[in-house]
Amino acid sequence: MEKKKKYDNIYVDYSFSLIDKEHGDIITPEMWTLLKHIDIDGSISAAATSMKISYRKAWDMVKSCESSLGICILNKIRGGINGGKTVLSPEGEKLMAAYDNLIVSVESAFEEYIVCFKRTLKGKSN
Repeated sequence: MEKKKKYDNIYVDYSFSLIDKEHGDIITPEMWTLLKHIDIDGSISAAATSMKISYRKAWDMVKSCESSLGICILNKIRGGINGGKTVLSPEGEKLMAAYDNLIVSVESAFEEYIVCFKRTLKGKSN
């Protein structure tokens, strides 16, 4: 049986949100996940189902985000033979790309802080 090292079971949990002082949450982890699902599934309804939230909640999240930012983040394409779909607008694509880049940058820097935190707990110098 492998011996556990001291403090190896301790992890730092964090999440990142974009917040407007006037409107509150703009992009939360839940909103980011919703937009990712919409991008993949091509539908607000399918994205809401995947996330186990109501269509109404998903729609309200999108509208709130758009209102706070003052841009349309989705384009709805009306039906036809195969039905309609919803896609990220060019502004929505830029928003998602910028948020993805922010998360990747912050997470890699944050990992360094976690290593230093654990080293300090173990009594080692940084």
